[in-house]
Amino acid sequence: MDYKIVIASTNKGKIDEISKILNSLERLNIDARSLLDYNIAEPDEPYDCFLKNAIHKVKYYAKYTKEATLAEDSGLSIEALNGFPGVRSKNLIEECGGVSNAFKKLEILLAGSKNNTAYFTSATALYIPSHDFLITHEAKDYGSISFPPRGDDGFGFDPIFIPKGYDKTFAELGVELKNKISHRAKSMRGLIEKLQDFFASHAA
Repeated sequence: MDYKIVIASTNKGKIDEISKILNSLERLNIDARSLLDYNIAEPDEPYDCFLKNAIHKVKYYAKYTKEATLAEDSGLSIEALNGFPGVRSKNLIEECGGVSNAFKKLEILLAGSKNNTAYFTSATALYIPSHDFLITHEAKDYGSISFPPRGDDGFGFDPIFIPKGYDKTFAELGVELKNKISHRAKSMRGLIEKLQDFFASHAA
């Protein structure tokens, strides 16, 4: 049986990554669409919390899609910068006029610091409006920041983040491996496990 899910994003990199993670999961056939198939105004992200923003977005978009909708809020937190950019990761890229300029700004901010510890957070939320049912999951991926950016795969801050246990950035490791070990993969797997339990309970 196929399950329809709308991925609440217009970011092609994120849509592609989430779709590949969903397609890699066993025992669950998912027909995934995205906001590229709709014309819905983007809401604000008012909370200083990944999970609260994900819930806020998924309920907003589900009002318009009328379908099971999945939203994700994620970002990079750098220890030496007191967690910056964190939930404002997307804003930083927009304010800098692109991710390359955001890399340059972070490198300047970290100049002289010996602490390159950082982590990614991914908070996912899926809302099924027909059942008023919400499930969420949050995961982190710890590692370090490295300049200059390296690698051509992935998107966002992938070229400057080295996950713990590896010596290459996400963008160098490649999409296939990243989709097995990343914060987003961990968060999605946790969410889908809860979704499978929900479907199983309603199939009886």
